[in-house]
Amino acid sequence: MQKLRVDCFGISLDGYSAGPNQSLDNPLGVGGTGMVEWFFATRTFRRMHNPESRGTAGLVNVPDHVFGPEDGEAGIDEDFAARGVENIGAWIMGRNMFGPVRGEWVNDDWKGWWGNNPPFHGDVFVLTHYARAPLAMEGGTTFHFVTDGIEAALERAKAAANGADVRLGGGVATIRAYLRAGLVDQLHLAQSPVLLGSGESLFNGLDLPSLGYRCIERVPSPKTTHVVLARS
Repeated sequence: MQKLRVDCFGISLDGYSAGPNQSLDNPLGVGGTGMVEWFFATRTFRRMHNPESRGTAGLVNVPDHVFGPEDGEAGIDEDFAARGVENIGAWIMGRNMFGPVRGEWVNDDWKGWWGNNPPFHGDVFVLTHYARAPLAMEGGTTFHFVTDGIEAALERAKAAANGADVRLGGGVATIRAYLRAGLVDQLHLAQSPVLLGSGESLFNGLDLPSLGYRCIERVPSPKTTHVVLARS
């Protein structure tokens, strides 16, 4: 059975999954990069983001050495990172994750944070209120812009995935919307030892037990704690 999954999604100790003041220099908000530092050294990250395909905006706060030729680290964090890309046939993301541009698409200049060769290598369905033609990129990624809501995006993504799972990339508001609708089957969070103080709260106002979610796995690593929630 196809699942809608959230994988490798960062959360701070005080419950935020994005810091304040998102910008070109801070795509995860001020301080938000600290939530995903565990991911940078993994083999999976380095295979997805190499120097040739590295974006020119969204990864600017990542230290240069993490894009080196090394294979990357094995261990608990790599195990979860690798699980996050297993059996994924399509992606969904909100417009906030696609970029900082708001309102009407003035032109087609903005093509995402990830440069010419994004790491998705398949169909990505971007939720937006403003129509835009599909955007084909190098490496097999095509961004489709969906204007008729979260369920329509999920239906299209499942069809494109051809039996594989769909990964819900973010951002926070998009994941909250799918959680509230009971459409997320599994949620993997990486809670890192950072405090953001403000930003976008992932769970504020959500009654996860009433929505059917329970914790099925909790694994600490030296850099973060991996927590997996599943819907009964």
